[in-house]
Amino acid sequence: MTRIREIRLTPLRHTLAEPYGMARGLSKARQCCLVELETDDGIVGIGEAWGPPAAVRGYLDAVQDAWIGRDLFAHAQALKLVLGRNYHFGIENQMLALASGIDIAAHDAIGKRLGVPVHALLGGKVADCVAVYASGGYMTAEPQASLDAMLERFLGRGFFAAKMKIGHSVAEDRARVARARETLGEAFTLMVDINGNCTADQALATIRAIEGFNIHWVEEPLAPLDWAGYRWLRDRSPVPIATGEALYTAHQFLRLGTEGCADIWQPDLTLCGGLAQGKLIAELCHLHHKRLSPHVWGSAIGLAAAVHLVATHAPYPATTHPPDPTFVEYDVGENPLRDALLATPLLPEEGYLTVPDGPGLGIALDPDAVRRLAGEA
Repeated sequence: MTRIREIRLTPLRHTLAEPYGMARGLSKARQCCLVELETDDGIVGIGEAWGPPAAVRGYLDAVQDAWIGRDLFAHAQALKLVLGRNYHFGIENQMLALASGIDIAAHDAIGKRLGVPVHALLGGKVADCVAVYASGGYMTAEPQASLDAMLERFLGRGFFAAKMKIGHSVAEDRARVARARETLGEAFTLMVDINGNCTADQALATIRAIEGFNIHWVEEPLAPLDWAGYRWLRDRSPVPIATGEALYTAHQFLRLGTEGCADIWQPDLTLCGGLAQGKLIAELCHLHHKRLSPHVWGSAIGLAAAVHLVATHAPYPATTHPPDPTFVEYDVGENPLRDALLATPLLPEEGYLTVPDGPGLGIALDPDAVRRLAGEA
């Protein structure tokens, strides 16, 4: 029996040369928490916990006993124990981010223990590569002035789909989208992201103003828990609605489905509970006949986890000719946590990422990069 012996956390951070972000505000740094899970026979699995590393670390002493000493293959039982005995904490916090990182690391360790890739643990892959969309078009201190430079990141790299930020005002949003469509061309798949900066009526006004630009989806138009607003908006929107990056565990995605709030579900595996919860959410997508597209905005570890999950997600109800691919988000902003953290970075070609087939997540950290990024934290 292989038991979990230790859980280690390493804060990773990169200070941005120029802050960038969304309608709600700009980020000065990219950060996350590296999770390492070591077993009693020396296997080390890696995972990623979303958000401020200090907040993640604050939960470790309180909950790690649920994992330490447990059979590695029974790791998923720990989250149920943690949620049950700490129900006063709720689920929308860094405790879930920590649990997410541990779950991803446990899957990586199990894959290494058995000599199989994570996608095999999740039911087997249905494709050797997954589609990605370029995520960028960020807000800056001068959002209009920087838009053209950010749109250039979408071109010349083989991407055929991309997402940009909007959410300041109807007029400004329309101008940004018009410029993007002019630059990218009519054939390019274009999504927009409001990051919850609107009320339902405001979001609908923006959607109606930009619908003529052939928008693939409008992401997070409302605050994450505005269930009534999402129901109201989805009933009226001429453009598909996407959300989920700030929802925790399959419980909240179940409500997303039963209340008819969104067309595309976007769990972040480094926040929602990891790959175990991600697999449940993916199955709920099938049961509710919705599309899946994991949110990724952290390190290469979370990206790899999302690639493995999507590789196992059959395009139900379609079979051989799905109308749209199941996209994974691929951020193209300045981010060494994505580009430099691995010995061999995950790089898309012609809009697709090859699914790693090595044991576990099929990735290896660059020790020098870990030390450098940990030094900034």
